[in-house]
Amino acid sequence: MTESIFEIKKISLSDAEFEKLRELVFKVSGISLAETKKELVVSRFTKRVKALKLQNFSEYYDLLVSSSGFSEIQNFINSITTNKTDFFREAHHFDFITSTFIPQIIASGKRVVRVWSAACSTGEEPYTIAIVMAKHLVEPYNIPVKILATDIDTSVLKTAARGVYESGVLNTVPEEYMKKYFLRGKGDSLGLFKIKDEIKQMVTFKQLNFIAPEYPITSTFDMIFCRNVIIYFNPETKKLVVNRLFRYLNDGGYIMMGHSEALFNMIDGLVYLKNTIYQKKIYNNVPES
Repeated sequence: MTESIFEIKKISLSDAEFEKLRELVFKVSGISLAETKKELVVSRFTKRVKALKLQNFSEYYDLLVSSSGFSEIQNFINSITTNKTDFFREAHHFDFITSTFIPQIIASGKRVVRVWSAACSTGEEPYTIAIVMAKHLVEPYNIPVKILATDIDTSVLKTAARGVYESGVLNTVPEEYMKKYFLRGKGDSLGLFKIKDEIKQMVTFKQLNFIAPEYPITSTFDMIFCRNVIIYFNPETKKLVVNRLFRYLNDGGYIMMGHSEALFNMIDGLVYLKNTIYQKKIYNNVPES
């Protein structure tokens, strides 16, 4: 048994401590932890307790809510977030882009396309969007695509911005895309692959907390990906977030959700199309007389 495992097991979490941390997670991130997630909290926060040379979770909580705990709050958030993602995850969304979305964009005569990857994690999602758009829209039709990629977790944003991935992460990327849009590492970088600059330049990464009073976003979007996020929120927070996303979506634009998420009866004006794909109704605005 290693020392680290031994130390992790020695830090116990009382029910009272768990409840305090659980409430703080909700307050700062909107994430609603179930009562069954006590062991998850232990495993996620023990590293921070040890790094700060604290004795227990009560001391960690006291630090977080103190006047000097502001800088630790982001580490606290980074520790609790789940960052499971893959290139071309839920492939039907990207099939929809090529079969439906892009033909509509071409027919509309739109000059610039804007997409928001609203929980981008380590970057696989926005880079997949960029690759598909580059291949099927940017290159053949010379229509620029600008992708905003946001996440609450600053550590994953750093990984995403680098755009460098181990070969095992790229198993789901079709070979044609690997050859065209990735650079193979050599020497000390053997086994690593880097997204080409032409794809990276399509994506802008920013930190964003869904429950912040205001979002630092001035654009509206033709498509929003918000997959596998709202499952971590309670019903009230889900509705808050979806309504905000809706306001940033252009009329006729699309929202792509995760496979276990649904938006039924959550907001007027959002129409279910198929298999986790929703469209904002097109409103015919009547000019004022």
